[in-house]
Amino acid sequence: MSYTNCLMVSQMKELQLFDDISYKYIKNIIKYDDYDIQVEIKDLDCDRIAYCKTSFKFELNIDARVMGWDAIVVKEFVVEKEYNNSSAYALMMIELNEEEEEE
Repeated sequence: MSYTNCLMVSQMKELQLFDDISYKYIKNIIKYDDYDIQVEIKDLDCDRIAYCKTSFKFELNIDARVMGWDAIVVKEFVVEKEYNNSSAYALMMIELNEEEEEE
């Protein structure tokens, strides 16, 4: 299955991609819901019956002043989500696939 390669911050929030990322890395982008971020989405093998596993790989520009540096740093994040194939999360994933097909 191929997915869209660009997500809005609002979609990433809905998919809970920022939940395990420290606030200092996302504080400058989470307020801009319509901001687009390049995301590589891949289906992964899952050992659980009736479950799916997906990997989301994306980069964020981090204001390094929060870490004591005077620069902008690009930091890569990989978030893996495992979800039931009949859950609301699965429906959101289907919507990401359908958006690509419509274009």
